[in-house]
Amino acid sequence: MKGSALMLMALAGVLLCALPSAAAFTLDIFGNANMDDTISADDAAYVQGIINGTNKETELADANYDGKIDPLDIAQIEEIMQGTVKNLTIIQYLKPSSAPEVARTPVKVPLPIKSIAALSGTYGPEMLCVLGDADKIIAVTDSAKTRGEIRDMVEDKPVVGSTFEWDLEEILQLKPDVVLAYASYDFSQQRKTLEAAGITMIQMNFHKPETYAGEVRSIGWLLDKKERVEELVSFEQEHLDLIEERIKGLKESDKPRVYAESYKDLQYGTGSVTNAINPCGGINIFEELNGTKDIDPEKVISENPQVILKMTFNTYIPASGYDAENTTQMAAKIKDIENRTGWSNIDAVKDGRVYIISSDASSIHPSIFNSYIAKWLHPELFEDLDPVAIHSEWLQKFLGIDFKGVYAYPLMEDN
Repeated sequence: MKGSALMLMALAGVLLCALPSAAAFTLDIFGNANMDDTISADDAAYVQGIINGTNKETELADANYDGKIDPLDIAQIEEIMQGTVKNLTIIQYLKPSSAPEVARTPVKVPLPIKSIAALSGTYGPEMLCVLGDADKIIAVTDSAKTRGEIRDMVEDKPVVGSTFEWDLEEILQLKPDVVLAYASYDFSQQRKTLEAAGITMIQMNFHKPETYAGEVRSIGWLLDKKERVEELVSFEQEHLDLIEERIKGLKESDKPRVYAESYKDLQYGTGSVTNAINPCGGINIFEELNGTKDIDPEKVISENPQVILKMTFNTYIPASGYDAENTTQMAAKIKDIENRTGWSNIDAVKDGRVYIISSDASSIHPSIFNSYIAKWLHPELFEDLDPVAIHSEWLQKFLGIDFKGVYAYPLMEDN
């Protein structure tokens, strides 16, 4: 049988296309031949239809990822269903900062996974802890040890460098089955070294709403935690849907104009806070900017935002996030922003609508971050919304710990 152009691209290892929408979710695992949200007997029947010439080839029909569609793919699907499969090929959404668009890149992962070097900052280790697989972690990067929510769960794990600078020699000595890394960076050289040693690298982002469901479900299938990841996805969708439903009828004139500042002072950066503005019913005054840019304070004054949102984490404000015992440092930062030359005339400052939020509020649960932002932007629409209660529920349900600390300041009840 002749392979389609799509199959040839799969053999090349990189597929470029638009990301799937949340409303039309496709499980991005080879074997999902009918391109729905699971792998079942329907997929085996669909592959048989391709072999018979009655069904069209699909991107994920080559279940064993060998470049052709044949009865071995049906056997692979049956093994996936039975839980006896020896490998799964998943799609990674790779987007280094230098890349013009997302690359949908397949990676074949040997199963079962018994050991993981969780090198995607704090988010990879946190996801594994949430899935109940902290015991599989055999290495982390330095930032994981500073993250209060998971500190006790990773305290005995060796550190093998920072998020972007790994000690490859030590990793090779540890011989993990899998290295889990961010999908937002180019680790191609590290991948070559690891693959030469028989170690598989998986790149995933658990902090980006646009790929959250796909990434979480893929890791759930790889680790046989399908029910758990559905709980995670359902939690996110419930709270993001609520926000979307309440803001969908807003006129542009009803949306506050927002200045979003990154971790460094007077710096704009694409990330959690800028990505949350539009979905939470705001207007980003610097929407046209891409990447990290220095901001002229006079430009902020002339744009006169109605809300100012400042990002932080414990490197910039030590008393922020889970380990913060009071609001002193967060409050001081708010004052520092308000006292910038000429900023007392900005509407956001005059109306007391300057807020600061830790990236730890986003982490692997963007819905919590967006709940804080939505409440700040539209207190009247979200009067009954309690972001701290939502955050507390997530921590209890998925990590088994109580809420504490200061993730966002000031809360609406503090105003």
